[in-house]
Amino acid sequence: MNFLGINAGHGASCALMVNGKIKLVYQEERFTKIKNFGGYPRKSIENCLKYIRQEKININIAAFVNTNPNLNFYKYPISNYFNVKDYKDFYGDKYYSKLIANKSVKKYLDNLNKDKRNKSSISLEKKKLNLIKDGEFNKLNHFLKSTLQKQSKGLIKNIVFADHHTCHAHYAYFSLSRKEIKKNKICVLTIDSQGDGINQSLWLPSKNKKNIININRTNTCDIARVYKLVTLILSMKPNEHEYKIMGMAPYSKDKYSKEIYEKVFKNILKVKNCKVVHKNRPKNLYNFLKENLEQYRFDNISGAVQIFVEKITTDLLKQINSKYKVNRFSISGGVSMNIKANKVLSELSFVKKIYVPPTGTDDSLSIGACYYLSKSNSESLNNIYLGQNLFTNKHTIEEQIYFKFKNKKKFLIKKNVSQNLIARLLLNGEIIAIAQGREEFGARALGNRSIIANPSHNNVIKTINEMIKNRDFWMPFALSIIYEKHKNFIINKKQILSEFMTIGYDTKKKNLHKIKAGTHPYDFTVRPQMLKLDKNKNYYNLINKFYELSGIPAVLNTSLNLHGYPISSDLNDVYKTFKNSGLKYLFLENKHLILKK
Repeated sequence: MNFLGINAGHGASCALMVNGKIKLVYQEERFTKIKNFGGYPRKSIENCLKYIRQEKININIAAFVNTNPNLNFYKYPISNYFNVKDYKDFYGDKYYSKLIANKSVKKYLDNLNKDKRNKSSISLEKKKLNLIKDGEFNKLNHFLKSTLQKQSKGLIKNIVFADHHTCHAHYAYFSLSRKEIKKNKICVLTIDSQGDGINQSLWLPSKNKKNIININRTNTCDIARVYKLVTLILSMKPNEHEYKIMGMAPYSKDKYSKEIYEKVFKNILKVKNCKVVHKNRPKNLYNFLKENLEQYRFDNISGAVQIFVEKITTDLLKQINSKYKVNRFSISGGVSMNIKANKVLSELSFVKKIYVPPTGTDDSLSIGACYYLSKSNSESLNNIYLGQNLFTNKHTIEEQIYFKFKNKKKFLIKKNVSQNLIARLLLNGEIIAIAQGREEFGARALGNRSIIANPSHNNVIKTINEMIKNRDFWMPFALSIIYEKHKNFIINKKQILSEFMTIGYDTKKKNLHKIKAGTHPYDFTVRPQMLKLDKNKNYYNLINKFYELSGIPAVLNTSLNLHGYPISSDLNDVYKTFKNSGLKYLFLENKHLILKK
């Protein structure tokens, strides 16, 4: 059976499953160059269709995620162009405050419609969209269905709509190794801001472990919403910059962050019957948080909201463990991206294992839709290098490289460069951009579209920021480390595997100096890619070469992209990123080295 999964929402994407195996996952942001693009993923679908036609694959079912999609999301795709001021107006007096007070918001929506930035037709026919009224879910679903049928030129006939949190849950469960599923009882937990009217769900495996059963779900779990609004109040972009709040949290002073937690956050939510529910949650959450946080400092606010997330999720897992006697949890949804909360949960005494699949945000819903359709008749997600190829098939790799970098005044092309040379450059403090094979799915660069450096050289942080990243001063870089050697550097008593930078860990003081640039600069925690040979042979061998020279089985790793843009995708992207940055070295396809003159 062959399935196509489509997320036509925030983090738009399209996934193809062939005979139980995920073959392709395209993220629309990589085509539009709009980070976290939301809308109909036309180009992602087109690339899947191209492969389907080439391989003569018959698609049995295609599934759109969301049974009750939000019409305004398509008419006014604000996440694609809103800035911080726009969001403050939206959640403040111009829209949100009026909406919850049952006042008319027509004028605000009319202005959105006139806004030149509002290019809703970028992915859907605007005239047809405007004929649909709010709440007419069947009409909107029919419109999406007919759009796909038209785009596929009749190739896809059977189209269904799948529940948002059901897709999150199936991704969290069926992406796991079949050995783990067969041996253990694994609880699935999904937590996000909202999807199909729900923001938390709990699932347990059926007796034969071939399916998962929804135990409960709720729309009162406002963990993600609180974190999002705090992000905005601190003048950062919601649904994008939450990671910056998480990165700032360790800088806070316990005394002050705990005081803020007690006074502002503690009584908003509570856990009851294995659900996060409202305690004394104010009706206008944005105004409440804005008014009550304005007297406090930004770092302590960050620390307080992080305490809030950790305490609520801890209480939730404790109740689930007590009632259902489970000690293994797989987590998906936007909150699963909080690697510091995942660290706290993994350290709970009753927890044996925490599983956090790559990028549990809505980007992965398309994969979840495929797993929902296939269930146990599927393979685990062993490979996440599932996006666009670096090179096309039209010309040889050498020809494509020469065509892009033929300007001899700007570039020098070296052929058949060994990994040993790259390792020596790293040893000497050089910073190397790497691009090879197919791009990795998700928010984390994992060796195919990466910038790497010697993690024992602390000065590389400043250099990378000045060259290309322009990251906020408090934000850490990540670490790729050979799995077999990670215990010499990372405290991991429960042997919890983190292959996708989705869980935080403490580091060992003895060897911290060797990997310091790849850790958090304040608390020295790390979000590692624990790399096994079979997951990325070229990248593993390169790190191993560096280990042979340096005694360090790891490299600092950050994504290959210009500030504010998605991760570089094909050769055109990589070229633009390299050309418009201060990077000096670009290592292509594991053997071609481009140097700037």
